[in-house]
Amino acid sequence: MTNYNRKRLIVAAGTLLLWHIVNAQGILSLHTNMFLPGDSLTKEVVDYQQIVCDQENSTWDFSGLATKGIYYVKYDSSEDGVWGSDRQRTYKYKADGDSLLIVGYESPQHIFSYQKPLLVLPFSLQAGQNVITSYQGEGSYCGTHVEYTCGTSKIEAEPIGTLILSERDTLRDVQCIYSVNTETISLSKDASQLDSCSLKQVITEHYRWYARGYRYPLLEMVTSSTYDNLDHVATQQYGFRCPPGIQDELNDSINSKIRENLNLQGAGDGHHDNMEGGQASVGDSIFTYDADVSGNYVSVTYSLTQPATVHAMIIDVMGTVYQDIHQNHSAGSGYNMSFDLNGLRHGQYVIYINVNGSIYNIKIPVK
Repeated sequence: MTNYNRKRLIVAAGTLLLWHIVNAQGILSLHTNMFLPGDSLTKEVVDYQQIVCDQENSTWDFSGLATKGIYYVKYDSSEDGVWGSDRQRTYKYKADGDSLLIVGYESPQHIFSYQKPLLVLPFSLQAGQNVITSYQGEGSYCGTHVEYTCGTSKIEAEPIGTLILSERDTLRDVQCIYSVNTETISLSKDASQLDSCSLKQVITEHYRWYARGYRYPLLEMVTSSTYDNLDHVATQQYGFRCPPGIQDELNDSINSKIRENLNLQGAGDGHHDNMEGGQASVGDSIFTYDADVSGNYVSVTYSLTQPATVHAMIIDVMGTVYQDIHQNHSAGSGYNMSFDLNGLRHGQYVIYINVNGSIYNIKIPVK
């Protein structure tokens, strides 16, 4: 084969790969979204904002967010993966097939290793699909305590739609990846006492928005609720934004080529002005409810003062999810969710309800 024909073959193969990446049904892929060693990423810290999506048009409007600070993340090579370091922890990531996993992390207080890794991102996930996995790990805390964690992760891909970051930055063809981790944490000075020590539960919901031509999420919204033996302790909410202007500066030849290709197709770089769409809002509680326990059934009747996404789960002290309910409703009253407790072991359970980012908890004893 001549050098000229060899070059033509390489160019053709590269073009075919790029076409496959750009035209695949999902936004994510290992080639375009795996963390790159050497990347130094700047994230803008923003307030958590309620997440409301126009279900018909799949539009998320976050145009009112102001930058409160800067958050830096750096990625470096490890022996079999990538280290990702922020101001709090250093995580060890590993790509396994079409999945991105966390296999361990370190901080000034922690040295932790997952015997069964935590799934962070399934690259092959298509809109409307979800995947559920379990994870577990063990480590040391402050060098004096043994810490054990086990939990379940559910990750699902929302329909592809439009993300409005500002009057200038509106991106089409965006996919929201939603994940919820429910885990239990036991901590003891003596490893043999882990089974009898007090348990903490943590429920973390994480929304990430990805667009074609950008390796990292453009926006993230996180809610994390902590419980002590199912008694609610605290809920934290925060957000990060990494807009196109920041990611354009990264040395990312694959995604740069994709953006160029989108430009040639007349799609622009994803920015459009004066888009219409659903408005996410922040304000007083829009959710009122009444819980009724009858035998082994719990009925929650509720009202909404504006359209909302209602996500409810029933979990036990080990963080196990027994029911998972998603409902989308317009403003109104008389809505209902039912929970069947039959088959559950005796003990305490909590019904966790997230309504557009506002968290409610109903503790239920099963006798």
